Amino acid sequence: MLDAAFDPNRSFKGDLTPGGDDQLLLTVWASARDDYAPMYSLAIAYRCVPTETRGQRRCGYTARLLRTGLMDNEGFGRSLELSGQARIATSASEMRSQLDKASLQWLEADVDACPKGIFAMDSVRVSDWRPDIHFGLQDTKDREIIMHPAAIRVRMSGTYATSAYEGWVLAAGVPAAVRQLLETLEPCWKPATAPRPWTRR
Repeated sequence: MLDAAFDPNRSFKGDLTPGGDDQLLLTVWASARDDYAPMYSLAIAYRCVPTETRGQRRCGYTARLLRTGLMDNEGFGRSLELSGQARIATSASEMRSQLDKASLQWLEADVDACPKGIFAMDSVRVSDWRPDIHFGLQDTKDREIIMHPAAIRVRMSGTYATSAYEGWVLAAGVPAAVRQLLETLEPCWKPATAPRPWTRR
C-alpha cells in the first residue's frame, strides 16, 4: 500500500483521456534512505480539459506532488516513520488508515502558469541521462562510497521516445535537474483537489 501511495503513475490514474492528447509525461519517485522510505513522488501530465466556453478545451501541463514534508529533517523523519508503520501494518485497510492520518502533502501546480516552470521541466529532458562511470574503471583513490544513499527513479516521455534514470538522489545530471524543477515549482503548489493516489482504484 505504501508503494502504491507513492507510485507517481497513480497520480493521474483515471484523469487522462485514453486515445487523445492526454499523456503522463514525467514521473519521479525519491526516497529518504536507500530505496525503502519514500520521500516524495512527482508526476507531470499534459492534459486537455473543457473550459467554460462550450466546445473549447484548454491544454497544458499539470504537476502533482505527494510528499512527507519539505526536503528537510522533518520530512526525512516522517519518511522513516511511515516506512516503519508499513512494515507492521497487518492489512491494506490498516495501512490506508495510517496514510490518511499521516498529514502527507498532496499538491498540484499549473506548470504553464508557474514562472520558469516549462523551462525547468524541459531542463530535465535535456539533462545528462548517462550513468556515471563504473568503479572498475576508476582509480582506487577516486572511488566514493555512499552509505545508505537516498534513491531516485525518473522516467520521461517525449513524442517518440522515453528515457529512464535510476540512481543517487543527490547526483548531478537528471537528479540535479529534478531538484531544480522542484525548487521552481515550490511557490506554485496548491492543495490538490484530485483523489489521493492511495484512494484510486
